[in-house]
Amino acid sequence: MENGSGCFGRKHTDRYMRHTAFLLIALLVSAQWTTSSARRWSIGTNLLDYADFLTVNAEAGMSVDRHWSVGMKARYNPFHFCRSSGDRIQNKTLTISAGARYWPFFTYSGFFYGAKIQWDRYNTGGILSPSTIEGDAWGAGLHFGYALMLGRHINIEFGLGLWTGWASYREYSSPVCGKRTGCGSGMFIAPDDIAINIIYIF
Repeated sequence: MENGSGCFGRKHTDRYMRHTAFLLIALLVSAQWTTSSARRWSIGTNLLDYADFLTVNAEAGMSVDRHWSVGMKARYNPFHFCRSSGDRIQNKTLTISAGARYWPFFTYSGFFYGAKIQWDRYNTGGILSPSTIEGDAWGAGLHFGYALMLGRHINIEFGLGLWTGWASYREYSSPVCGKRTGCGSGMFIAPDDIAINIIYIF
């Protein structure tokens, strides 16, 4: 069986999930009340995420001003893989984030700078060593990038960022039926939003 419960109660992480979902919905609902003749919608996906053990991802955004847009993003990876030796490797994740971007020139064109809030549930193991770590992380991040217009409705975006916050974790000796070797929590800072996005603009 796969590694599970560990030191932290799920009621705490579920509470953070509910709070995060509420903030995401509130952000988009509040954007609906912004009056702007330049409002446009977009959907997109990060091609680099698929190279990360086939992580499925999608992003939806909306311009609320000539220079501002808001958006939500989700990433999901339920997969595991087996080496020729039979050992399992995995980088499972469920990530939800919401944020805003500032566009100096015009929304969906040129450079952008963004900020977001994010929650992540992860289970990674067997990649560099047999050990596995799983847990939850929540926090905020900053990113920047450049959007290149390929056509009237298609953009390609290049992005890079960092996020920081608080993470709880549990360590196991292997991805499957591993002995628990530790657990804890603490602050973290990590690269994020490393992206080559394909965006469709309505």
